[in-house]
Amino acid sequence: MSIKVVESFSQLKKRVQHFLSSDAYGRPEIKAALDEFSKYGSLVLFGGLLRDLSLVGNEGFNSDVDVVVKTNNWTEFKKCLQGYNYSQNKFGGFRIQLSRWSIDLWQLEDTWASKQGYVNVKTFEDLCNTTFFDWDAIAYDLETKKIIAINDYLTRVRSHIIDINLSDNPNPVGNSIKALRYLEKYEAKLSPRLASYISSVLNDYDSTDISKLEKISHERGVLGNLASMHINALEEHQKTEPLFPLKKEQYQKSLDLSHKN
Repeated sequence: MSIKVVESFSQLKKRVQHFLSSDAYGRPEIKAALDEFSKYGSLVLFGGLLRDLSLVGNEGFNSDVDVVVKTNNWTEFKKCLQGYNYSQNKFGGFRIQLSRWSIDLWQLEDTWASKQGYVNVKTFEDLCNTTFFDWDAIAYDLETKKIIAINDYLTRVRSHIIDINLSDNPNPVGNSIKALRYLEKYEAKLSPRLASYISSVLNDYDSTDISKLEKISHERGVLGNLASMHINALEEHQKTEPLFPLKKEQYQKSLDLSHKN
């Protein structure tokens, strides 16, 4: 995957607007659905789409589109979903299945961190305090065309170092596996805090476990046979360089050690 990190929020806005206006890859169905939803409330694009557009551009995004809605009448809003193929998820949000794309939509106050009492979520700005990864702490307001993000967001992604934003989360194992995937997908480095967190969470899992869990949650696996190398690299990092980011050089050390063994 080609890394094309944005230089500014204005450049990111252009990438978002291209995504929403492009006729390629069935994207018009996303725009049509968002236009319909916006009749009943204010919407932001959130998380993964903005992260991927920031890091790899339009060509690199092929996942679900996360949308958060702010409305005074959630019951009325849900009526607009009747014309779509949708299902409710365990967190109270909805997955809307379009012909090619999926939209994950939930109400502002129903984010996991808000419902669990970790973050008081009243505005779209508050959303940026709810994500596990700092790279996901970004939103795009469809009405105002404004980028909303945590402080120094662009500096963070340009550094290629991914960090923890809010450690409390409903899926520690899943997020740990995601972090390992980001090492492969985005040429990322793990912050010392994130590397320590993952090492602790995955301590009781072997490479076979990790590969199986990745396949369950991700249609396209990127770890596969490399899972054992990731485990070795984490162990080596915690022993030798725990105060520094975990990067590819650590993986080469891990690979050398596995060959010696």
